[in-house]
Amino acid sequence: MEVEFNLENLKKCLCDCCPVQNKSRCVLDKMKIIQEISQDDLDSRIMIEEERIPALYCAEEKATITDLDSLQECQCDKCMVWKENNLFSGEPPGYFCRDGKAR
Repeated sequence: MEVEFNLENLKKCLCDCCPVQNKSRCVLDKMKIIQEISQDDLDSRIMIEEERIPALYCAEEKATITDLDSLQECQCDKCMVWKENNLFSGEPPGYFCRDGKAR
């Protein structure tokens, strides 16, 4: 149940609109990186450094962002990455940004 951190999954990821992180100053700063990537030629092989992108937490270790609001409702169960990888049957069941990658 390992999710690959790649551009295809990044485009499907809902982390950028999740209420858990949408007021985070750290996330807002990091979202600039995603905007820069999306402006590049998406057919080229872009090296994406996981720790710089505030998304696809199901594919990486716990977020290093300290100002997440985990009292807000997690959006993982609405995400195509979550559905396509059957993450509903693993641990954690969501809040990957808080609890770490899917396993």
